[in-house]
Amino acid sequence: MTALLGKSLVTATVIITLTVTFTNGTESQKRPHIVIITADDMGWYDVGFHGSNQIATPNIDALAYDGIILNRHYSAPMCTPSRAALMTGKHPMNVGMQHYVIDSDEPWGLGLDQRIMPEYFHEAGYRTHMIGKWHLGFFAEHYIPTRRGFDTHIGYLGPYIDYWTYVNKMNSGTFEGYDMRKNRDVDFQANGTYATDYFTAAAQDIIASHGKNGDPMLLVVNHLAPHAGNDDDPLQAPQETIDRFAYIRDIDRRTYAAMMSKLDDSVGAVYQSLKENSMLDSSIIVFLSDNGGVTRGMHSNTGSNYPFRGQKNSPWEGAVRTAALIWSPLLKDTQRVSNQWFHISDWLPTLASAAGIAVRHGPSSDIDGIDQWEALAYGTGNPRQRLMNNLDEIFGYTSYMENGLKYVNGTTQDGINDQWYGQTDELDQLPGNEQYLANVMSSAIARASQLDEKVVWYLRQHAQINCGNEISSKECNPLVKPCLFDIINDPCEMHDISEEYPSRMREIQRHLEFYRRRAAKPRNRPHDLEADPSKFGGVWTWWRTDPTRLREESPEMPPPNHSLSKDTQLIEKERLV
Repeated sequence: MTALLGKSLVTATVIITLTVTFTNGTESQKRPHIVIITADDMGWYDVGFHGSNQIATPNIDALAYDGIILNRHYSAPMCTPSRAALMTGKHPMNVGMQHYVIDSDEPWGLGLDQRIMPEYFHEAGYRTHMIGKWHLGFFAEHYIPTRRGFDTHIGYLGPYIDYWTYVNKMNSGTFEGYDMRKNRDVDFQANGTYATDYFTAAAQDIIASHGKNGDPMLLVVNHLAPHAGNDDDPLQAPQETIDRFAYIRDIDRRTYAAMMSKLDDSVGAVYQSLKENSMLDSSIIVFLSDNGGVTRGMHSNTGSNYPFRGQKNSPWEGAVRTAALIWSPLLKDTQRVSNQWFHISDWLPTLASAAGIAVRHGPSSDIDGIDQWEALAYGTGNPRQRLMNNLDEIFGYTSYMENGLKYVNGTTQDGINDQWYGQTDELDQLPGNEQYLANVMSSAIARASQLDEKVVWYLRQHAQINCGNEISSKECNPLVKPCLFDIINDPCEMHDISEEYPSRMREIQRHLEFYRRRAAKPRNRPHDLEADPSKFGGVWTWWRTDPTRLREESPEMPPPNHSLSKDTQLIEKERLV
């Protein structure tokens, strides 16, 4: 058993090296166009295909029903770590991106030694484009998207902006500035256009250009929506869209619904643009959220992760189990709900495989993600059995899953966001199921794919998570002791079973110690007064010229300050023997 365990650990953590197969022009043109659409801070329950009638998302839902609903898609619990995993195919803790996010005035970013998604695809003959949010560092120009493999970038560099003015006001200080780029240049033309619409138009232009020249396309559309804007005006949408959700009594939630509706319109427009440019039949579309919604607290957007526990920036399912789907005519087994475990780091090897970019497994690994293209395309199994949500030694918490069991030790913010949030207001007069179905079936995507109503109902039922009205029989406070959950049968994390399985707890802790020792040191750096946009004409921009001076000039983050007692912190290997 010990030998088998050791072998399985090596297999689970083996690093995959992506190597690019160069092809001639004719062959490269046969490769699929890949479109990744990322929502920001979107809640699990904020799309209709998970069972809610509150917010109409007919385009997203139709795409999900005609493709594959990824019902066990996991991300990191915050923006920067998730985006690092998506781009590198590595777990954030293995590239030093596991702790918190990059504020605009902080001099750090995703390491320049990391090879990221557009570089692989560019070398394989793709033209690569990013629209919207970057959030992987810009303190030096070397870190911006067009210096890291993207041919073009239309979007912002920091964590969030105003939806109309594109100004970012950091809540960590008094700095504020304009944050919108067209490649490396400041893009003032965007000012005054609703951000979701601006990014949609940019995507349509790029798709049209590929429709004419036939080059394979990697298009990453990282929307601002439905992330909150600046603290003084966090939720924004056109008034006529807000008015469509008058049945929602909470004005903030009503505005959030409008933000989601505009995002849904964007997904429909991208689909239609691919179709009009004769690219749809050779396209792969991925839609996902970078992490869970923020129902309460800082940067709250009223996002609902119901019925899951917790929210963004926590170890719970509400932070890391995210709404996601994949659609493509290249998928042979579609119109289904997939329950295979999928981590956001898996997208790089999976999409590379779909594009014919060779993936080699070897003893020295480059990535942590698993190629799941065959499993998705043909429904042939579940390649992933272990899933690390996060191990953050500064906040002092771990969230990890193995063979259907979830281990939680420690939490964030002393546990203030560890409950269950986001249930629909019972007094809201929501549209009925018939209206929901009519909205989905009338969408251009449903009409084009000739969706069947019975299929829609069946898939929607199987994509819902229902924990009933259970009351926790064995509650667990992870600040007091580690918790263990049967996450398949207890997805809402209500019943701690750690005392029933002490040997499994020790086994998981041994595995975690292996992960912890392999992890890279967090790259975080404190705020830098030199980043002040007022020194650069009121614009957020890079303020250092030499990225190699990062370690020398910037003090490191303080050492871990655990909120956990010593006996509940990660246990050294020798103490477990």
